Amino acid sequence: MSTYSNIPGTSQNGTTAEGNASPSTGLLKESLAAQLREAILSGKLAPGEKIIERRWAREFGAAQVSVREALNILITEGFVTKGHGRSARVLRLTDPAIIHTYQVRGALEGLAARLIVEQELAIADLETAMVELRRAVETNEVRGVIDRVQRFHVCMLAKPGNPFLLENGLRLIVPLYAFTLMRALAKGLDASPWVPQVANHQRIVDAIRMGNPQIAEQVVIHVTNRFMERYLDVWGN
Repeated sequence: MSTYSNIPGTSQNGTTAEGNASPSTGLLKESLAAQLREAILSGKLAPGEKIIERRWAREFGAAQVSVREALNILITEGFVTKGHGRSARVLRLTDPAIIHTYQVRGALEGLAARLIVEQELAIADLETAMVELRRAVETNEVRGVIDRVQRFHVCMLAKPGNPFLLENGLRLIVPLYAFTLMRALAKGLDASPWVPQVANHQRIVDAIRMGNPQIAEQVVIHVTNRFMERYLDVWGN
């Protein structure tokens, strides 16, 4: 199971006509998705490469429709893209696309921080997410670190209870962190690039705790720009 399977609003279970989960169908597509995911993360499938369903069905000894269902899981997780009427491809983000993503992320997550303060929402879950992020960095395991970073930002986007904010935020951060993991593993990185980012994430929590909505928003925008600069320096294209 991918670390990205618990994203709010996503569903990856097979269902029958009655709407109940079909264990065999669900297990098969999850298994195929796991194998395709590892093919992507190992570099066997390169960023931008077309994923030919027929070829992978032969390789896995599975029906083509099962491979298609597995690809749908990877699309949800951000590892695969598929335009209308087009073949599925492994995600590839250019540096300009990464910059644009961070610019919009800053605005959305800054808005989330402002709304959290304005609504006087409790932030115990964000503080817990910080503890988990620190622990993941200490373990020096890159997959766990990227998972915890993503969970922190999803938590912040979800807290205000604005479905449009969450939906649009997920469209940006899910593929971004999928591509981050792909690039980090391709470069053989450990968790060290995230060590300084722990303090920057703490700045976000501290700014929200201060209780000034405008300051919280501006701090998040500023910190997000720092994240972008670090991304491009360490593992951008």
